[in-house]
Amino acid sequence: MRLSHLVEYLLFQMVASLVQLLPLSGARWLGRSLGRFTFVVLRYRRDVTLGNLHRALPEKTKQELEKIARGAYENVGISLLELIWFPRMSPERLRQLFHFDRPEIVTEARRKGKGLLLLTAHFGNWEYLAQSIITTFGFPINIIVKTQANRLVDRSINRRRERIGNKIIPMETSLRDVLKALRNGEAIGLVADQAAPKENVSVEFFGTMVPTHQGPSVFSLKMGTPLVAIFSVRRPDNSYDAYVVQVPSEDLNGYTEENATELTRRHVRITEEFIRKYPDHWMWMHKRWKHVPLEGDAA
Repeated sequence: MRLSHLVEYLLFQMVASLVQLLPLSGARWLGRSLGRFTFVVLRYRRDVTLGNLHRALPEKTKQELEKIARGAYENVGISLLELIWFPRMSPERLRQLFHFDRPEIVTEARRKGKGLLLLTAHFGNWEYLAQSIITTFGFPINIIVKTQANRLVDRSINRRRERIGNKIIPMETSLRDVLKALRNGEAIGLVADQAAPKENVSVEFFGTMVPTHQGPSVFSLKMGTPLVAIFSVRRPDNSYDAYVVQVPSEDLNGYTEENATELTRRHVRITEEFIRKYPDHWMWMHKRWKHVPLEGDAA
């Protein structure tokens, strides 16, 4: 174990203990302030964020893009502090925080008995959204997550994710566990908006063809598993609207490479629609277009 990882873990635990002394409203205020401070003062990935926004939303003015960027940083800050505060959250309180617009889509998809793929993005509070499934619908999900370099911090975060009954599947070893879970009729939760290796199939995202992970589509078509997209949008009172969309696949008739690409296009298009509608809810700091730089960009 690296000494630096131990120091990071101790700092994380110290900050977490202090955050958990606050009421939830105080944790949110601190998270929003932290996000604003990171954008304005630390300027961490500020150029990446504004560059992504300019590329995706060229019709917006500089002032509009900066407002969206600041909101995105604040959203990440709030979501992070809400996750840190989560050990104090009761299942009943979490259930009351989320308002699903079309819960019947989830219920009917699960009733088919072929498992369930629940897809979202780094949008709104994706961490609380995953937890809200078990409190709203009564069944746990297997959450695919990327293992953090600091294993101590990683375990602490995953304990929060598993606290009320969900399970963790590390991204690095996910294939076998996902197949087993789907065969058992279980639900898989995954975030599918990050950059894929450049050898992956490209689909259009905000007007640019970008390499995109096809895992959700391949699993859905090969296993006959319904693919449902859900996005959480924060209300002014800090509760969440959860918008549920069935990703249509009935006309694709099983797995082929072409069908997998088409289903990927469909769920990426749905994701883009929500980002366009609520641009300050998405994590623009991520280098989503790193494999397709604009003319004049550094490689």
